[in-house]
Amino acid sequence: MVTMTPSGRRRFLAKLGGAGAMLATGSWLDAIGYAQGVRGAARALIQQPRVRADVDRRVLGAFLEHLGRAVYTGVYQPGSPLADSSGFRSDVVREVKEAGVPIVRYPGGNFVSGYNWLDGVGPKQQRPTVLERAWNSIETNQFGTNEFIDWCRMVGTEPLLGMNFGTGSAEMAVAYVEYCNYDRGTKWSDLRRSHGFEKPHTVRYWCLGNEMDGPWQIGQMQAREYGRKARDAARQMRVIDGNVQLIACGSSGTNMPQYLIWDREVLEECYDQVDGLSLHAYYGNTPTLTRNSTARYLAMNLDMDRQIREIAAVCDYVQGLRRSSKRLWLSFDEWNVWYRARSGDAVDGRRQFAPKLLEEVYNLEDALLVGGFVNTLLRNADRVRIGCIAQLVNVIAPLVTNDTGVLRQSTWFPYTWALRYARGRVLDLRVESETYPITAAGLQADFARNDQVPFVDVVAMLDGQAGQACLLMLNRDLDSERELVLEWRDITPTRVLACETLTGPDLKAFNTFEEPRRVAPQRLEPPAAGARMTFKLPARSYTVAQLATTT
Repeated sequence: MVTMTPSGRRRFLAKLGGAGAMLATGSWLDAIGYAQGVRGAARALIQQPRVRADVDRRVLGAFLEHLGRAVYTGVYQPGSPLADSSGFRSDVVREVKEAGVPIVRYPGGNFVSGYNWLDGVGPKQQRPTVLERAWNSIETNQFGTNEFIDWCRMVGTEPLLGMNFGTGSAEMAVAYVEYCNYDRGTKWSDLRRSHGFEKPHTVRYWCLGNEMDGPWQIGQMQAREYGRKARDAARQMRVIDGNVQLIACGSSGTNMPQYLIWDREVLEECYDQVDGLSLHAYYGNTPTLTRNSTARYLAMNLDMDRQIREIAAVCDYVQGLRRSSKRLWLSFDEWNVWYRARSGDAVDGRRQFAPKLLEEVYNLEDALLVGGFVNTLLRNADRVRIGCIAQLVNVIAPLVTNDTGVLRQSTWFPYTWALRYARGRVLDLRVESETYPITAAGLQADFARNDQVPFVDVVAMLDGQAGQACLLMLNRDLDSERELVLEWRDITPTRVLACETLTGPDLKAFNTFEEPRRVAPQRLEPPAAGARMTFKLPARSYTVAQLATTT
């Protein structure tokens, strides 16, 4: 096996053609619409004809794994006074339904690579209790596929099901599709019907395994071995249901020794049978990633931008090799801040049922970065069709439960602002902003680079049918207010419908059940609606504005 350094991988990209060369030389910021401006206000020109993409709402999805308290005491807690007759936590149902989460990935994650989906269906009293090996926890299987589908229908979200490509066979992965999606008259469809579900679940989106390149993964595989298995399984699945959308496992992260090489080799084996490729990334304010610098930390959504463009370049390279007319889309189906609860008891269930694992406490600076990630996903909506914040409840999550209620962590607000307001089309902005430098010295190789970072990061959306526009604005300046001057062409804002900001004097502040609004949205005084608007963005803030418009 040949490994490559990050610089070697960039040289590899340079061989892929124009897109790769642009990424390799570092001029990629221009590709996402940013140019270094003179000192003073940031400026953006907004024109209706300049459109990046229509947004697939699934890009703002979430993730729910059988891990720690995500499922048990998170969404499912029979016997709790907060649970309904099915055992679902009503307070969590309310939060997720009101937020409008469009798609939820389930059941893993590392969990899925040792999971037998048959253990989680059928009469509950007959389901086995097993030792779950990915997180060393006890799994009762009282919540499984059919409970998840019922929960999805209750909260109004779409299921994204993962398959076991670790210990599981292609045969059982295909049987899972038949169980869920075939109407009647076959072994697996009739088994579903005997479990009380006469109509098929019609699950459209499926993940073909999880992080199969990872040495931590049950059943880790080599790229070509995985690619061949994925191709064989996918071909059979399409016989059962020609409408399925299948997502192959991409590299587990930019720090993987075979990052980009894995993606290329996998796709060379299965490109013709898959529709999308997965990306995963977690971020943190640590000595190796940022030197504990908040300024570097708040620039990490640009690392997400870069990863998206690198993986997209590999997809296009294989498309060229295959002379295919099909263009793969990307599924960024695990992303979040995760760096405190990553070792020791935080990742070892110690053979307990629903242990506290990966329970990250999120502060204001985490929320600002999550806002940046939202901006990145939206401005890459031409390529990223699915995105899943990992996870939804309790485990590295924006929602936390206890026996008496549910808490909104700081990261809940930027995420749900996008769910509420970001609709329609992403406009292709040209932004000029003053910048600040980041340096490579002392950082982990895949995050190490010398670069200039815009103080202001902005995304604009236009919903023509509703006559509304949405602005999502991150001010990375830790000390000073920043002005953002917007020049509107072909679109005329007529009224500001909403304007809120998330900010505060203490970047390390976080919410608790005792102080649930220590980090919470504040109303921001907006400028008058018109062809030229100047927003005054507070220092260290993330801001949303919704405008009524005419075109």
